[in-house]
Amino acid sequence: MTLSIAVIGAGTAGSGAARRAAELGARVTLVERDAPASGSSGRSAAIYNVQTVDPLHIELRMRARELFFRLEAERGLPLNRIGNVRVAWTPADIERLEDVVKVQRDLGLGPQDSQLLTRRQLQELVPDLETGDLSGGLFGPRDGTIDGGYMCQALVDEAVELGATYLKADVIGHEALPAGGHRLQTSAGDVTADVVINAAGAWAGRVADVLGYSVPVLPQVHDIVKVRLPHPLSYTMPMVNLYMPGTEGEALYFRRFDDDTLLAGLHTYQVLDDHPIADPENYRPEVEPSYVEAVQKAIDERLHLDGLVVEAGWTGLYPLTSDGEFIIGPERHDESVITCTGLGGVGVTSGAMAGYTAAEWAIHSAPSTIPGARRWAPGRETLERLPA
Repeated sequence: MTLSIAVIGAGTAGSGAARRAAELGARVTLVERDAPASGSSGRSAAIYNVQTVDPLHIELRMRARELFFRLEAERGLPLNRIGNVRVAWTPADIERLEDVVKVQRDLGLGPQDSQLLTRRQLQELVPDLETGDLSGGLFGPRDGTIDGGYMCQALVDEAVELGATYLKADVIGHEALPAGGHRLQTSAGDVTADVVINAAGAWAGRVADVLGYSVPVLPQVHDIVKVRLPHPLSYTMPMVNLYMPGTEGEALYFRRFDDDTLLAGLHTYQVLDDHPIADPENYRPEVEPSYVEAVQKAIDERLHLDGLVVEAGWTGLYPLTSDGEFIIGPERHDESVITCTGLGGVGVTSGAMAGYTAAEWAIHSAPSTIPGARRWAPGRETLERLPA
């Protein structure tokens, strides 16, 4: 008998889950109340890269990037390979990045994918960057920017071509069926399914409430600003990320947007104590003036360019968790409910493959493309200790 799966949410995770589940032969209904990528997936800084430090995250991002390259070749997905730099602040950071390169090489990546940079090489790559307090960095030449909306729509299109149904509707009720499975009450009628995948991102807690369980996802508002350049640069500004995973607080990132503009912001993987937990149905839509001022100060200190002007851009939600990790896998109270959320500020670079992992949990009872993703299963102890 063909397994039926209802996927809730058509952001990067949900569109990836629907595509993978349809490919594996399930009967899929993808339920989205608006349009693909209408939530956080369409309000990001639109970066994809494999330059992170955790081996499991490196593998996930690598598989996601392979997917992006295929969608580029077969579906015309726009990718802009401006490159991605993760800076090293200390010699110890350089050692961590050396370990990253070893992991990448073991996974089959080569010099075209990552290059360790000395401070001098970093300065040559980004001539206007202040590097006096840096030790070097890691550069990914094939990384860059991606159109999140286009990517989600491409995955939805492939899912539909593989037999999935796309239903534009809101989930408003749920009933556990006596013989097993689920009936979702939606604004467009009922949907029955053997398995439900909650891939609603920052809205996963709201969806979980409807389904009768809880998800410890903590949405926080993060802002993106535009930086007007005094003149076009003579080189392509890559994505420059001054945040080293595992450090406290936020750090500056910036990247090329067009000839006259950079996008910038402050990034973290952590829940910030001074940020309220947001209601995704009613969160702050405008960038705060204090944030504009903070980025202005940070970027003036980091780039040797007179006349930079920081302007408000837009806001989005980071669906974070207390331990800084994803939540992907079956719920303990009912293994026919799969949760896929907690992607924080890396949903575009990681979400599609996170969705693939959720679909494999639903169909194979385990992640098969990336077996180590078992680590992200719900119910782990570190998720149960939520901040006040």
